[in-house]
Amino acid sequence: MKQRFTSKQTSINSTKAPAVYSMKRAVDVMTGKTVVDIGGGRFDTAAEAARVYGAAVSIYDPFNRTPEHNAAVLAGSYDVAVISNVLNVIDSEAARGDVVRFAATKAAALLITVYEGDGSGTGRQTAADSWQENRRTADYMDEIAAALPGWNVARFGRLIQATQKR
Repeated sequence: MKQRFTSKQTSINSTKAPAVYSMKRAVDVMTGKTVVDIGGGRFDTAAEAARVYGAAVSIYDPFNRTPEHNAAVLAGSYDVAVISNVLNVIDSEAARGDVVRFAATKAAALLITVYEGDGSGTGRQTAADSWQENRRTADYMDEIAAALPGWNVARFGRLIQATQKR
């Protein structure tokens, strides 16, 4: 998962959980489940929010967590993988596909959200080590589906849900 920009500084949810943790469809999927948050940043607000509905969230982030923390998370077993506002800060389609495929090795259900930025569809560098794709959620559907052959990929507003076909 080689990325030109780490976008490490985009980990901003220090006081509130990412939106996916309050989206009804996502909450329904996560309730009572073990969840791994891929690229979940340096804060634990997601785990705190999900605890309310009985989800146990572990955060994996190669840029914001220690190697020891990440190794412990990857040793776990998960029902659901969340990719929240991660794909939009990666400037390479190949690297975005790597993240999606990696998540798919950790759980049989994926919940994906993106920050749409200015919605222009024109990606740009936003800081020394940060990138923003500025793409709408729908614009990620084809590349997510291509990264997950044999999976059902559907969009529900700003949430993309992917599940292994049975």
